[in-house]
Amino acid sequence: MAFAVLVLTLLAGAPATASDPLRLQEGFRLLKLTPYMRALDNGGHVFAVQNGGSQDLHLVLHRPPQNDLAIALGLQPASRPVLRLFSSDDREFSGAPGASEKLRFNVPAQQVQTFFLPSLGDTELADFYLWSPEALAAHESSRQTFHSTVLLFLVLLLLLAVGVGILRRSRRAAYAVVMALGLMVLLSSLWMRDILPDNAQFEWLQANRLDSIRAALAIGVVMSLVAHLNLVAKEIVNRNYWTRVIIVSDGVLAAFAVFWVWQIYAPDFAGLISAELGEMALAMTCGTVLMGAVFVPDRRNSPQAA
Repeated sequence: MAFAVLVLTLLAGAPATASDPLRLQEGFRLLKLTPYMRALDNGGHVFAVQNGGSQDLHLVLHRPPQNDLAIALGLQPASRPVLRLFSSDDREFSGAPGASEKLRFNVPAQQVQTFFLPSLGDTELADFYLWSPEALAAHESSRQTFHSTVLLFLVLLLLLAVGVGILRRSRRAAYAVVMALGLMVLLSSLWMRDILPDNAQFEWLQANRLDSIRAALAIGVVMSLVAHLNLVAKEIVNRNYWTRVIIVSDGVLAAFAVFWVWQIYAPDFAGLISAELGEMALAMTCGTVLMGAVFVPDRRNSPQAA
């Protein structure tokens, strides 16, 4: 209670140059809130919302998720403080335990309220969005469907690549399948919170998600090195073909690395799709490697084999 009183005192003593209130009504869906937030000298941020409708306006304060690969490699902290919000009518809102990325709050009908977001260490570096609950639920559902579809396509491509590799007796196709499998596990681990239901059956997977990210990354790196070393040190069948496959996959993998590093230093560099860009580049790398295994020429028809 004492903290709330302090917050209200800060709000009351704030200069008159505060940002104009955001006028929102029924039908509101999404707004990037960061440009409308004002930093306080004593720490934290304030913003104001005007409910122009005749009913209470329910909103969700949302910040983009952390970079899970950076967390697994120890480059970012594994957890963030839960969001807290104080309103000018002496109400306090707090995020649910374990859900440090979302906070639900509301603005009464026909009222203007100022909200104070305390400093949480990384708050100054984060970009915040304001959603309606329905729009956020639809966005998360669409993202889940998209991720599940991509993984299903990669699984089907993996099975096809295994069959072709066996029929054509290609050792390099087997290397490609193992590398792609490691990248698929990595991609699945990064998307695990989106595609798996939040229930006790998948609790073990969620708890060991970071370990699976590390293991899958190690497998992908090792198999990529094996592919490059084989190409340089050995006389292999279909060398020109595998050279093109490796060059294309390296280019897409480099794009993934660029987006990944970019997201660490600028989490919202491309808005809501910032994390998706790197992950889709990773999915394209996996798809490129598997396509290389699927369309590998039959070694029995190659000049080297002859």
